[in-house]
Amino acid sequence: MINLFKRNVYLDNNATTYVSSAVRKTMNRVLKYHWGNPSSGYRKGKTAFQIVEQARERVAKSIHAHSHEVYFTGCATESNNAVLKTLSNHFYPKKKKIISTPIEHPSIMNTLEFLETQGIIVQYCPVDQFGFVSVQELEKLIDEDTFLICCILANNEIGTIQNIKEIATLAKAKNILVMSDCVQAFGKIAIDVKELGVDYATFSAHKLYGPKGVGALYARISSPLAPFIHGGHQEEGMRAGTESVHNIAGFGKACQEVDKLITYSNNIQLLKEHFIEQLKDIKPDTLINSPSENCLSNTISITLPNINSRELMMMLDFNGISVSSGSACSTQLNKPSHVLKAIGLNDKEAEETIRISLGKDITRGDINYTIKIIDKYLKNYIEEINSNFC
Repeated sequence: MINLFKRNVYLDNNATTYVSSAVRKTMNRVLKYHWGNPSSGYRKGKTAFQIVEQARERVAKSIHAHSHEVYFTGCATESNNAVLKTLSNHFYPKKKKIISTPIEHPSIMNTLEFLETQGIIVQYCPVDQFGFVSVQELEKLIDEDTFLICCILANNEIGTIQNIKEIATLAKAKNILVMSDCVQAFGKIAIDVKELGVDYATFSAHKLYGPKGVGALYARISSPLAPFIHGGHQEEGMRAGTESVHNIAGFGKACQEVDKLITYSNNIQLLKEHFIEQLKDIKPDTLINSPSENCLSNTISITLPNINSRELMMMLDFNGISVSSGSACSTQLNKPSHVLKAIGLNDKEAEETIRISLGKDITRGDINYTIKIIDKYLKNYIEEINSNFC
């Protein structure tokens, strides 16, 4: 172990981001002064209702949607479940096929696995070594039984950005609905749901310096959607339950900063390239799983041959550096990432892979410090191996 503790470097922003000071200030104000129930008819309740609706407008504006097309949920996982399950119930048994990709978030993959037990047919379009979907191959899977194509906009592990617009154009020509998990793309690239042509899109606040515990579902006007939590009238009857006003307000505030967040992308891209260049210098056989183009500027998936990723992560953590081996929603599972397997890595290579996801506050000094720690670890690791063979 090195244990220099010169810096605290957070490189797992795809798992979550910290809550920004502006968002925190907004939430504190709501918690202190505007704690009324939005369904109550007196002033305190009406004020809370107005806060919720203002946040809805802010979320809608940030994705170029109408406010009536935005529903607040507890998280993106709930949003993904809501779309997949309500649409399956809507179309089954007349139509019963969903086409998706093998690199979706676990909240999609596991829900699709459940739906297969309910009679839904799920087919996965293969991806190439960088996670890109072939629209031509996807088209071959479409038949008269297909009612939905589900494709993530930007992958959370390797950063691949799909051509959703082209996929949506194909789907519309065949009268098929399109859903896209936009969680990792939000705040990193510009998102216009109308231009993308999707019918449904899901989002989460805690990926763009907002709070955990609140997500959003975009459902295009006139697209099928049934209530997914029954009870009261909240969210136009789609999701019953008293709204988490402070979280929703925080989400709205975070969305006001989306355009500003995107301006950080160029600098983050330069730091990402610097990291890759420095890492290649100290370990030339490093494999970069993320594509060089059409990729999130902050995301790098790297395979370090013969280096166990969990041991490396523990060592980095000991030295104040936070990285992950993949999606935070699946790292507790003792098995290789389904995303890495889908792009062609074997079990051993998957276990030698870590994900670096940069944030808006990252500096060149942070990158250099991280490279320095990795370099010392690699040298110590090699010395230890050599001493064992002496």
